Amino acid sequence: MKALDYKIPSDLDEAYDLLNSRKNATLLAGGLFIRLQKNTHPLLIDLNGLNLDYIKEIKDGYIVGAMTSLRSLEKSNLPKAVVDSVKQISGIGVRNMATIGGSICGRYPFSDINTALLALDAYLVFFKNGKISMTEFYKKGLIEKDILVEIYIKKPKFSATKYFKKVYTDLSILNISVADNRLAVGARPGKTMVIEHFDDESIANIPFGDDYRASGEYRKAIFKALYTDLLEERSAYGS
Repeated sequence: MKALDYKIPSDLDEAYDLLNSRKNATLLAGGLFIRLQKNTHPLLIDLNGLNLDYIKEIKDGYIVGAMTSLRSLEKSNLPKAVVDSVKQISGIGVRNMATIGGSICGRYPFSDINTALLALDAYLVFFKNGKISMTEFYKKGLIEKDILVEIYIKKPKFSATKYFKKVYTDLSILNISVADNRLAVGARPGKTMVIEHFDDESIANIPFGDDYRASGEYRKAIFKALYTDLLEERSAYGS
């Protein structure tokens, strides 16, 4: 990664103006995937100065700042699906750097945290576009440049996340999350699929594809095992 210019804005107005000042301006959250790229960025805008690292509990849910690290999520009292989803994302050093906002805005189809947030029907709050559902953003993205400010997560009665990795800290070959009666299946390897009021009939036709890491048939077998585990956990919880 190479940057021709680097700015640390002190507030959201300044950050937004910088983002729209150049065609290829890039926001820098945790910056882990950007660091792996060989691209030259005309302008990097570091969001670390915007005080967006927080977790607030409210009556019916939680509000999480976009710059909150995955390690902070792991140690929090957020719904179990979120905490479960980040425990095996690389090592602790990486989780201390990676942010929830960077994970969301990357819209990575293999992301464990994104699958959990989709199951929880989370809502995103952008600086200019305002409130948008995680489901809509994951499918379509944004038409214009904007800055993710915070994430609203509801309090479910029950939630959990399961995944399968070849190595403890590897990317998931498959991940699934449940929040009450909502199921999300990610790393299929296509985009995460969400099923409302799921049951054995509705999950029968979930498509699983092949890639260099696993076949569709292998993923289908993994799904059956993880799904059974989730149902048993939910039943033990009394949901």
